[in-house]
Amino acid sequence: MKKKYVKNMTEKKGQFENGRWVAESEPSVTQTTENVIDKRFSEATQAVISSVNDVMNVTHDLITTEEGKQYIEKTIKNTQEQIQKSFDEIVSRLKGKLDKR
Repeated sequence: MKKKYVKNMTEKKGQFENGRWVAESEPSVTQTTENVIDKRFSEATQAVISSVNDVMNVTHDLITTEEGKQYIEKTIKNTQEQIQKSFDEIVSRLKGKLDKR
């Protein structure tokens, strides 16, 4: 007498293919981790590209608009003032040291 083995199809997820039940295999942890890393890397890449585009747009606006040109002039003027203050402080310190001698 032959014993029949009947497998309950609900034990594992799957589907019928060519009249046979084919169980789905669980994705490996490595594949899942790689997918997560790939997704994060892709998102980070898009963020960098977006940031570079923003910088390019701001640079364009600085150069081509009157407001941008005024901002550049103001920034240059402030930088010149800071440099002048730094040199004045250096000269003052040197004079103080020379006077002590």
